[in-house]
Amino acid sequence: MVVAKTAIDRWRDTVGVSGVKVTSLEQRTQSQDSRDEILKAAMHLFANRGFHETSMSEVAREAHVSKALIFWHFRTKEELFVAVLNRLLEPYFIDFSEEAGALDERAQIQKLVEFYLQFVRENANSVRFFISQMLRDQRFSEGLNEQIFKLYDGYRAMLVELIGRAQERGISPKRSTPEAAAGFLLSALNGILIEYLFLGRSAVDPDGAVAMVSGWLFGDDASSGNGKAVA
Repeated sequence: MVVAKTAIDRWRDTVGVSGVKVTSLEQRTQSQDSRDEILKAAMHLFANRGFHETSMSEVAREAHVSKALIFWHFRTKEELFVAVLNRLLEPYFIDFSEEAGALDERAQIQKLVEFYLQFVRENANSVRFFISQMLRDQRFSEGLNEQIFKLYDGYRAMLVELIGRAQERGISPKRSTPEAAAGFLLSALNGILIEYLFLGRSAVDPDGAVAMVSGWLFGDDASSGNGKAVA
């Protein structure tokens, strides 16, 4: 879930239509605005109706643009779908490197937990979209799973590394291996994710979650120092 921000630009290049040229800043702005409206409309329709039940004509009506304009931006419905997925995945990209340099391992782990909970609160619709597409459309499940697991594995790897370093420095007791500790923590966070999707905003308590993580991993109160949670 945590990868370099520069990957966003590479993904945008991948889903962009090649060979499209504009001649002025105004044209580029208008083109981007129309593309954004198409993506918003497609996101809504794909999430509620699924890929196979959504037509390009419906996307055009929802976006208040012509069908020809959609095909000017996206050559096929499949290309539009991939662009929607990439737009939804952008919030997963967290530029953590600058902030991490000023924090110790405990504070970095707490920040990663905060980032996760903040994403859950602010992007619940995106998460529902991913889940619904993986369940509805076997045609896209393999590729979508690959993208999600790549992000998830990156997040897990950072937790394993940080917990391992915290144990080596004596910040965290060695009650379990870093891999086991990270797995347990991720299971708890995933449980919070599912609870939030079913119960809504009241199910997520960032301050309480960070405090529990700090108490379990470090045996102290997370409310002090760099461990203060984001409201």
